[in-house]
Amino acid sequence: MDFSIGKIAAVFSSRKLAMVLITLIIVFSIIGTYVPQQSQLKPDVYDKWKSTNPEQADIFEKLGFTHLYSSFIFLSIVALLVVNTLFCTKTMLKSAFRRLNAQQFQKKAYITGLENSSVIKTKKDSNSVISETGSLLKSAGYKVRQQDNCIVAEKNRFGILGTSLFHISILFIIIAVVYGSLGRMEGDMRLIEGQALEEEHGNYMFINEGPFFNENHQGFGISLEKFFPDYKDETNTPRGAAGELAVIENGRNVKTDIVFSNHMMTYKGYTFLGNVYGLAPLLLLKNPDGTVYSGSYITASDLDNSGRYVASFEMGNTGLDGGLMVYMTAPLTGKLMESEAEKTPILFLRVFDKGKQVYDGTLRLNETVKIADKYLGFYDIKYWSNFYVVKDDGTLLVYAGAGLMILSLMVSFFIIPKRIWVEVVRNSDAMEIYIGGRADKFRSLYEEEYSGIVDKMKRLHGTD
Repeated sequence: MDFSIGKIAAVFSSRKLAMVLITLIIVFSIIGTYVPQQSQLKPDVYDKWKSTNPEQADIFEKLGFTHLYSSFIFLSIVALLVVNTLFCTKTMLKSAFRRLNAQQFQKKAYITGLENSSVIKTKKDSNSVISETGSLLKSAGYKVRQQDNCIVAEKNRFGILGTSLFHISILFIIIAVVYGSLGRMEGDMRLIEGQALEEEHGNYMFINEGPFFNENHQGFGISLEKFFPDYKDETNTPRGAAGELAVIENGRNVKTDIVFSNHMMTYKGYTFLGNVYGLAPLLLLKNPDGTVYSGSYITASDLDNSGRYVASFEMGNTGLDGGLMVYMTAPLTGKLMESEAEKTPILFLRVFDKGKQVYDGTLRLNETVKIADKYLGFYDIKYWSNFYVVKDDGTLLVYAGAGLMILSLMVSFFIIPKRIWVEVVRNSDAMEIYIGGRADKFRSLYEEEYSGIVDKMKRLHGTD
């Protein structure tokens, strides 16, 4: 039974297995960047790709490549890599702690076999040699232990743990990434200037929630206070489109920030990033007495970067629907500088009543048109913007793992364990001091330090 367990442990701690698993993860990740992942795309974007590539989509869906990162085979490879790293880390930690706690006093037979070894003869007595040698090694930064006529001196002994720490950091990052992906939430929230929505599932246009997120929405309010199509920061540097977001809790703004390209806002683990934007004209259908019968802001998008924003719409349950195009223009009277021109909106509008066109024309702000016994008017226009919202509790853990990895690399490359062994042996009328040293890494660089210690010992004890 022990033999079987040993064989299983040997297989799972194999470096070859680790290389195979890492290679497979890299291959699957490359496939995942080429094949659109349904869980990472908005439904309309994924459906558009599927409609334009029906044959590819059918093959990739059958192979499971469109849900690659949540597929059984990918998760199994990641799980095997975690198990492999666990076994490797356990083996390395056992070896490192064994070396860390071992006394390892050595005799001259071992010492003379080292790459860096010397023999010093002196007429001093054994006690003096041991005491002075120990003091010399302590002054060189070594921790010295003595047993009879033997000395072992160590420096940077905790550097032994460097490789083990590196494996622990890899394991930590893998677990953090898996935990983060399972508990991750990401989605698009659309806001019109002045509008506030609660951070709830139903207020996202698109949302993707990991199985561990468990609808754990915070419910705080998010408001688009102001939108800037051409924002300049405090240094007057153009930043493109930007939105001033406010987080609202208990009826008051608890955080406000301007979100633009490469500048995010964070709150309680949520990250807010700017996305697309457009114009939202307000259409109201009013009764003859002026009361509002139906209407809303209609979010129009610039699909071809022409500065013209288009949308289709329905007027509630009135049976009216249609399409519109709106853009901002400036009056052409007089010769105005561009910075002085006041832009005003123009609305191109088509309205259908149960499929029959009842209006095709233009409207300016505060103009109305009679539709049957009611009046349809263009009363306001605002900007809208989509904000990409991400909640990923694994991010800080990944950063912590990366920090631990950097620490482990620093330990591995800059805290190099070094040891010196000494045995003092009486030979006829003189004492012989056998000394040898070794560094775990960069051994050729250690020769200079070792030679300096030997030279000091020769001057201290004298030579024949």
